[in-house]
This record gives sequence, C-alpha cells and structure tokens, in this order.
Amino acid sequence: MKKISDSQVSILNMLKPDINKKFYQISAGNDLYASVDLIFGKGSLARFETAQGSYTMKRQGFFMPYVTLRKDKMETDVAIALLDIKGKTSFTFEGNTYSFRALSLWKNQWGWVNEKNKIIAKYKLTLSGMIRGDVEISRDFLYLPYLELMVAVGTYFLFQIEDELNVITDFNKDIL
Repeated sequence: MKKISDSQVSILNMLKPDINKKFYQISAGNDLYASVDLIFGKGSLARFETAQGSYTMKRQGFFMPYVTLRKDKMETDVAIALLDIKGKTSFTFEGNTYSFRALSLWKNQWGWVNEKNKIIAKYKLTLSGMIRGDVEISRDFLYLPYLELMVAVGTYFLFQIEDELNVITDFNKDIL
C-alpha cells in the first residue's frame, strides 16, 4: 500500500475487483492506496487497510448511535462519529473535525470537507449497476495524516447507501 502524500496522486479509482465479494479497492494505476472489506459479526462493520495499518469500524450506541474507528486489534479509538440525520457524518481525527456529506445531489457527488467547508476529497460516481468511480483529492490536503483512511471510510459509506437503496428498491418491487 502507498501513501497519497508520497505519490502526490490527486485522482484515485474506486473499484470492486470481484462482483461476488464485498471488497473494494482504492487505487491509481497499479498502486493500491486503501481497501475496504465489509465484514459482519463481532460488532465490526468493516475493515480498512491503508499504508498506516489496518482499522475496524464498529457501530455502538442505541438511542444515540455512533461509529468508532480503531486500529485493528486495539481497544482505543482513532476517531468517533455521531450518525447525523442532517445528511452529514463528522469524524474527529486528532482534534480536527471532517465531515462526509453530499456535495451535490443533482450530480450524485459526495465528499469530505473540513470545518471551514473546504472540499478535501470529492467522489465522482459512475452509475453502472454498482457504485464505482473516481475520488478527486484536493492538492491542499494531500498531507492529511488520515487521508487514505478517510477515503476508504467515504467509500464504505457510499457502498452502504447503495445497499440500502437496493433493499428499498427490492421491497418496492415486492409491493407492486
């Protein structure tokens, strides 16, 4: 795995190498920057692999649900995010807050923004039966320490949205 800051790449590709597995890669050419493996069981939702290591995402809470990111096999949280019903989810990494939200519903663009609402990463999706596309990284943020993890988490969120929409669509087909 490579770090974005080492290669200065500004456009990454999200792809699903095997249609039968819930596994996704974020790459540019032959270089791999992150992977997302959707797992279920033992409270984990997903496993992320980056140059900085492996991380797991866990959902916790009942009345106020939130998710945590942890280094794999560690008990301390790297980041915590409250699930927001206003259309954005904010993570705090080392005291800095970043939000994942819809940038343009008309263009189906999602992305990460900082506290000043400056775009860090923009997901440009390709509609082809499953979510895939490009992630455009702003040159001003290439050196963020958790950038690869943020890109992977955003990819996870988009695939979860896709799964939820598929469930709703299948449910509506059954009603008709």
